[in-house]
This record gives sequence, structure tokens and C-alpha cells, in this order.
Amino acid sequence: MQAGDWVSLGAAVVAVVALIWTRAQAQSAKMQAESAKQQVALAKRQTEIQEQLYRDQQQPYLWIDFRVDPVSYYLIDLVLKNEGPTVATNVRVTMDPPIQRSSAFTMDESLLDLPGFTNGFASIPPGREMRWSLGTHVEIFEERTFHRHTVTIAFDGPFGPAEPLVYVLDYADAKAMSLRDPGNLKSMTEALTKGNRELTRILGRVEHALRTDDLQD
Repeated sequence: MQAGDWVSLGAAVVAVVALIWTRAQAQSAKMQAESAKQQVALAKRQTEIQEQLYRDQQQPYLWIDFRVDPVSYYLIDLVLKNEGPTVATNVRVTMDPPIQRSSAFTMDESLLDLPGFTNGFASIPPGREMRWSLGTHVEIFEERTFHRHTVTIAFDGPFGPAEPLVYVLDYADAKAMSLRDPGNLKSMTEALTKGNRELTRILGRVEHALRTDDLQD
């Protein structure tokens, strides 16, 4: 093999090695670009999740449910409450079929006639609890006032209209529910008043007995 051939062969080997190295570099650069693209997408996704979490945490949290009246503890109330951190506006509550009061409350307005249920509630600030008496626990079951009601609560939050909350409310779930009075300020006041009257009567008897003894002496 002549010298020129060796030079040509060497040049070819160098060219092949350069081509392999260039291709490896290109593949490495492509992989780095793909990795960087995935990292950007992941960072964007994490940012979106954090933003969604923040938005969810700032949304009002409205619910409506049957609750025992905390004072009488035999009446059943329909309770609407906002337990979220922000004000809910343009609140619309629909119940299908509509929830009716017992016959003992027919003297009061129907829930359907109340402005809030008819035209919506203008606003419900955080912590506000609204109650409407519906009847006693016994009346509700005897008159079959309630059925299965599909409740829909729609409202506007700080970021505009929120996703409506839809669920089924069935008072029959509370059948045979234990109702225990945990005590409240009214019952405590009544107990103290009754005890005070009893104590006054006893003191009166003692005073009367002492006066009678003094007269006999």
C-alpha cells in the first residue's frame, strides 16, 4: 500500500470517528433538550397545581343540611352555612323536590316563598349560619314531610362562578337517630332559676321556723 493510500485510509478513519462523535453529541444534546422540556413541563404543572390549590382554599364552602335545633332540641332546622374563608355571592339553592315544613308551621311562610330561596341570597359571609325551623322530629316522620331531595348550591366566589355543589339529602337516613340534649345556656339558666327558687323557698321555711321558736321562747 502506497503512502497516499495510508493517508486516505487515515483520513477516512478520522472522518468515521468524527461522524460517530458528532452523532453521539447530537443524541446527547437531544436528550438534554428533551429533559429540559420535561422539567419545564413539570414545573409548569406544579405551578398550575399550586395555583389550583390556592384557588380551592380561597373558595367559599357552602352546605345545607337538616340539623337539630340547639335550643329546643326537638325541632328540626334546615341549616345553610358558609364554612369557607371568603364571601359567597349570588348564592342559588335549589331542592328537587322542594323541602316542605310540617303542618304545625303552615302559619309561617313556605321556604319556596322566602326571598333567598326564590331569588337567591345576595351574599353569605364566612361563618354565617342561617336556620329555618321545619317541625319536630316526630311530625316530620309522621307526616312524611321529607323525601329524597337533590340539592344544588351554586354561587360566585372570589374568582368568579364556582362549580355547583350537587348531592342528595335524605332525612330518612336519620330515622331512629338518638337525640340527646348536650345542654345549652337556656337549659342551664332554667336549671339555675329553678334551683334559686327552691333555695329561696327553703330559706323562707328556715326563717319562719326560727321566728316561731323565738316567739315560743
